[in-house]
Amino acid sequence: MDYIGFDKRFTLLTQEAHLTKNTLLSGFDLLLKANFFQDKDGFFYSAFFHLSIGIERMLKLAVVTDHMLKNNYATPTKDQLKNKYGHKINILYDKCLELCAEYCRHSKASIKAEFDQDMLSFFTKYSVATRYFNLNELCEVQSDRSPLYQWLDIIHSVYEDSTTYKARESAALKLMYRMDREGPMNGFTKYLSERGDPMMVFDILHRQHVVKKSTPLIIWKIIELLKPIHSLLTEMSYAARKFESETQIADFTIPHYEDFFYFLNSSKDSIKRRKRWLDTFNN
Repeated sequence: MDYIGFDKRFTLLTQEAHLTKNTLLSGFDLLLKANFFQDKDGFFYSAFFHLSIGIERMLKLAVVTDHMLKNNYATPTKDQLKNKYGHKINILYDKCLELCAEYCRHSKASIKAEFDQDMLSFFTKYSVATRYFNLNELCEVQSDRSPLYQWLDIIHSVYEDSTTYKARESAALKLMYRMDREGPMNGFTKYLSERGDPMMVFDILHRQHVVKKSTPLIIWKIIELLKPIHSLLTEMSYAARKFESETQIADFTIPHYEDFFYFLNSSKDSIKRRKRWLDTFNN
């Protein structure tokens, strides 16, 4: 929909920001629902789809807005965006970090941990290669791993980094004691590990436990990855208002991006507790 007193480009950028916000929030919700061996594997794929789209579109909002600010509000062409960036989230992110140094001189926008780079690599690969892994593998055997196994690597990495060995050992023992008291009996199941080994009941329940404990922290990691981009878009909005005032542009053109992505300011503690994202931040 269009607005009185606003440029058509404002409408398009605003709708793109709405789309980006909702795909990110939906991705967080879907990630919290996802787990293995509970008929919830599909939530992983839906979460990857939403999050990869949301991250890519947020980065492209910054790239497009930068081009407009530097070219008297002229927009880049479709081919310029497609040929230079495509769906390559890592290249887009590196470009946005360069822009952070330009627009956000008072803040440090950088990837501070190797894990964040792993996260960036996962979503880049999912966007350009593994999104159709199941169908591609069905039609022609590939040398790549399933995105579910790649994500499981991230889950285990987060669990081990955030939980002491003593706490991990205690959680495993409690799970075994609970199985002894309440069942189910431990034994082999119909499921296989990635290496092809039959999985025990304990293996399955323990994996579900690790996923549940790690997912809120993974969401925090994603938010930490996007915080510099939120700062960048906010600074771009300030620059646009200054430009529009100085040049006396009658119709507003660049949206107030800070009104869309404020949920990225959430603290780590609140992120760990939050069970619903879209309902909370889309009212």
